[in-house]
Amino acid sequence: MKSLILIGLFVLLSASQAIARDFEGGYAVYGAGGESCKAYLTSMKTGQKQDYFIDWTIGYLTAFNVIMPNTYNILGESDFAEAQGWLQRHCNRYKNQLYINAVIKLTEVLYPLRYESGMKKQPVPSLKDVGKAVK
Repeated sequence: MKSLILIGLFVLLSASQAIARDFEGGYAVYGAGGESCKAYLTSMKTGQKQDYFIDWTIGYLTAFNVIMPNTYNILGESDFAEAQGWLQRHCNRYKNQLYINAVIKLTEVLYPLRYESGMKKQPVPSLKDVGKAVK
């Protein structure tokens, strides 16, 4: 079942966003992505179907890493627990939203912070370093 969800997700994400949607801007959603944020929150609270949502989310994020150009890890410096926390806060605010839309929003927020490569990150200059260069 999990591999079927991952394959379905991979197929969904393998086309570019412009051609992945139909002429009305719609697309088919499979698995937990078709559930509401309210169902996700209930699942996280009760533990029932929790793996269903977590596995689907992991599959979505993995497929995102595979399909999106210049993306090694969409989570960047974040970990999955932080992503789950963000999703829970977002879903608390938008309970009637489809879960897939919450995860899409998460990837939009994370995209500028993603790791573009699996190679070690170059040191990022701090403001202190920039101040030394100005002197």
